Amino acid sequence: MRSNYEALGKHIRLVDVRNSDMSTDRLLGINIDKYFMPSVANVIGTDLSRYKLITKGRFACNPMHVGRDERLPVALYTEDDPAIVSPAYFMFEIIDESVLLPEYLMMWFKRAEFDRICWLKTDGSVRGGISWDDIELLGLPVPTLNKQKEIVKAYQTITNRIALKRKINECLEATARSYFKSLFAPYASKTKVELPNGWMWANVGDYCNENIAHISSSDIQNGIFYLNTSSVTQNYFDPLQTIQGDSEVPSRAKRKVYHGDIVFSTVRPNLKHYGIVYYPVANMVVSTGFTVLHNNNQGVSNELLYLWITNDSISEYLQSIVENSVSTYPTLNVNDLLAVKIVVPDKEILEKANHFLGVIFFSIRENNREIQQMTTLQDVLLPKFCQAVNITSFE
Repeated sequence: MRSNYEALGKHIRLVDVRNSDMSTDRLLGINIDKYFMPSVANVIGTDLSRYKLITKGRFACNPMHVGRDERLPVALYTEDDPAIVSPAYFMFEIIDESVLLPEYLMMWFKRAEFDRICWLKTDGSVRGGISWDDIELLGLPVPTLNKQKEIVKAYQTITNRIALKRKINECLEATARSYFKSLFAPYASKTKVELPNGWMWANVGDYCNENIAHISSSDIQNGIFYLNTSSVTQNYFDPLQTIQGDSEVPSRAKRKVYHGDIVFSTVRPNLKHYGIVYYPVANMVVSTGFTVLHNNNQGVSNELLYLWITNDSISEYLQSIVENSVSTYPTLNVNDLLAVKIVVPDKEILEKANHFLGVIFFSIRENNREIQQMTTLQDVLLPKFCQAVNITSFE
């Protein structure tokens, strides 16, 4: 450990407060971007009083899968109302906030170098977990409280901008789905209804093909960009992972992706790992756990297809098929996805819908691009912030 670093265990302690009085049933998980998110776990019949109760100012982390994901999912809880997290999570708090600010520590956790060190500490299990003892031994610099506040203030300017862009994207997609619902709600169920003049029923497979293109040896040698299933969530894409060399390519990372392709995870589709990929770099691939749909340019836009296969009624229908699956992980057959019934409106309405949704999703993807740029900027500026307040190094 560097001479100006202190052991993390000197400043944090485990907390184990259970939801014994059932004060909340709001169950949260942590994604690999280090944010809390609503859990998709099936808790029907589960005793939620055993779950850990997290309150404002405390941290939680998932010590499992660090070896697999090469990140430690850890997040600071900032909401006023409490929530619950898995009993398997570590929940902890700062011992003395007059010495170490929670926001400063969370900045430290977001560093790529922090994740790299955590990955090196993982055990030999298949997915690779990390122990609490190893977390306590991790080091960090602890400047004065005023210096911490300076760093946090500068850093949060970017963080707040990212949060604003994400909120705007949520509103944009909600607008797109509201517009979609206004057009197609009467026809989005399996109920037989009479269609307006010029409208027709079709299958998803009538307007797109399954893209089954795979990477080649030359692709691998030139380097590929990999999106795993947890990298794509409701049309938001994580920054891409760069992979060089055959030995580093995950065995399931085979499916190539082209501009405008819709990626849809057929493994546990209830997790909503799906989205439209715009302007991908050369040699982008995804896990074969994804179905990749390529529009065959018959007049229905990618955005309209995307909204059809991800609207609530179709999601419920697909989930009902998955629940009858005998696989270890609930898996959807791609043919069931291609067979989904959609309603195609007359030419005039179709052109208007394509145009309106195209404008909405253009804004979404431009915001996503800015989010990725700002995320990269955070990583670049973090050492600069520290140098500005005379911390030897964050590297």
